[in-house]
Amino acid sequence: MTFAIDETIPGFNVNTSADNEFVLQEVLNQVWPSAFFANGDLKPQMNTDLLTSAKVTSTNPETIVYQINPKAVWSDGTPINADDFIYNWQAQSGNSAYTDVGGKPYDDVSTTGYANIKSVTGSNNGDTVTVVFSTPFGDWQSLFGNIVPAHVAKTVGWNTGFNDYTKVISGGPFVISNYVKDQTVTETANPKWWGKKPVLDSLIFRILSDDSAGPPGMQNKEIQIFNPSAASLATKQALAQVPGITSQAPAGLEFEHMDFSQTDPYLAKVQVRQALAYAIDRQDLINRTVGQLSSTIKPIGDRMFMPTQPQYVDNGTAYEKPDLAKAKSLMQAAGMKLGTDGYFQPTSGPQAGKDLTFTLSTTSGQALRQSEEEVVQTDLQKLGVKVTIQNYTASQLFGTILPKGEYQLAIWAWVDTIFPSGNQPLYCSYTNSQACGSNYDHYANPQVDNLLNQAVATVDPTQATNLYNQADKILWTDMVSLPFFQRPSQIAWVTNLANVVINTSNQGYTWNAQEWGYKAS
Repeated sequence: MTFAIDETIPGFNVNTSADNEFVLQEVLNQVWPSAFFANGDLKPQMNTDLLTSAKVTSTNPETIVYQINPKAVWSDGTPINADDFIYNWQAQSGNSAYTDVGGKPYDDVSTTGYANIKSVTGSNNGDTVTVVFSTPFGDWQSLFGNIVPAHVAKTVGWNTGFNDYTKVISGGPFVISNYVKDQTVTETANPKWWGKKPVLDSLIFRILSDDSAGPPGMQNKEIQIFNPSAASLATKQALAQVPGITSQAPAGLEFEHMDFSQTDPYLAKVQVRQALAYAIDRQDLINRTVGQLSSTIKPIGDRMFMPTQPQYVDNGTAYEKPDLAKAKSLMQAAGMKLGTDGYFQPTSGPQAGKDLTFTLSTTSGQALRQSEEEVVQTDLQKLGVKVTIQNYTASQLFGTILPKGEYQLAIWAWVDTIFPSGNQPLYCSYTNSQACGSNYDHYANPQVDNLLNQAVATVDPTQATNLYNQADKILWTDMVSLPFFQRPSQIAWVTNLANVVINTSNQGYTWNAQEWGYKAS
């Protein structure tokens, strides 16, 4: 069975900021075990192959006891035990006392939750794991996902050791048996798997550089599941011509947005960021792109929750419609002068006396995002700001450009977890590099940090929701990023493939791939 993915893979440790890609999560779902996962109802579900139980045994201090299935082993025969939980906590704790091979700091996509833990200990020959928190953590079921094999990582390293796919031993139904860079990842049945045998003999992930290759691949029976990088009318129409497939586009737990890198001296000014946001007609951008797929898609006003979630609050009403006059006023307040050619010119800095120009980037080979770039370029030209377009491959953009802040404006999508605490590493102050490894904007605000810290430590969901939305209101005021829309999650699969269950969270569609199989003809 071949599953088409839309991005190249820089490395295989999805827990690092360098390798943190949605498609990699889809690749690893059947390889590295997780204590809990998001099911098709977008609810946390305990992994009963890995664990026999996971219980809160105390609330003061918060204590969780995990019982590991004694049959659980890595594909090299090493038991999965408390050592793996201890190592994964230490690596993601943000505690400088713990370091990677060679004494290097751990590269973590997030330390949320792990930083709240006081101790992780093993007993019962390593089959019992006791986690004691120093401060409460409401989303404790989000922890110990994509468990890295400790005995391998201690030798090859957490940060880059799993760039070599042969080091990615499995604790799931499938094992990575081959990887051809930028082409395919092949998974075959794990001979050491102790759970129910998967129906399929293999999963092949084929990397497409362009969404337009998906429908022909399905037509030619080279691809059985296709999840394009961005839903579009063109893809929908192309798939409609392919017989024997099922196609859907449900609203995903993901949103398209444009970010401002505050490493740039002009974008570091809040008035400039606000001006650019006021100049962009988000509804027009939608109408020209995903709005062709569904007329119900509207600009969103919340980064923490999507419109299809009950916690959603529209905190971005001030930017509901473009306001070019206000945008120009903000540019002038930021020290910009309008030149005779109609473009603003800075009075200081590297572009002093020149027409202000920003570079806008996204992933290459994606027609929908290129259309978004064109709308942004046109709208900002009306404001008096020039935009040049420089796109990158997914591995370049997510592996280097964004993490290092080597951009000015960038468009991409965040795919949310079912746990709101997953927002913390995106918006907490970048100065805390280990905890906030996904804050590619180089944004820092102690007030947001405080609200997020409170939300993460709050066990009452209603109180936590209020705190997350308070933080989002500040993010709108500071214009950290400009949310565009909740993205439809387009997917198509051959109709004779059974048990494909929609999952629009960051868990991805392969969450239950061990149950996939072809229907009897």
